[in-house]
Formats: sequence, C-alpha cells, structure tokens
Amino acid sequence: MLATAPRYCQRYNQQHHLPLVSLPLPLEPSQLEKIRVPFTLLWHKRNSYNPKIVWLRETLRQLYTEPL
Repeated sequence: MLATAPRYCQRYNQQHHLPLVSLPLPLEPSQLEKIRVPFTLLWHKRNSYNPKIVWLRETLRQLYTEPL
C-alpha cells in the first residue's frame, strides 16, 4: 500500500513504533510550497466543552503547529 501524507504522520508513526516506511516527496522546496493545504475544523457550539471534541482540537492543534 502507498499513501501520501503530511510530515506529522511520520512523527506519529515514529512515536507509536508502527512498522511503516516514510520517504520525502521527490519535489523541490518551491514545488512543496505550492501543495500546502489549509484546513478548518468546525463544531456545533453545544460541543465546545465536550471532552472528546476538546481532545481532538488540542491534538490537531499540536500536530499542525509543530514545525515541519
């Protein structure tokens, strides 16, 4: 199986010792910059304090704010 995933997936893989191989995309830095994809997480206000939603938000925030 082959997958293309953000670098944070590689860090997750390393932290959890999964038997996966991670290789960088064979692209120049200028090409990599063009393929960045922003995302937005939305939730209903009634779920603002739901522990599961809070955990998800914090986990994603940590993953996406770490330097690549």
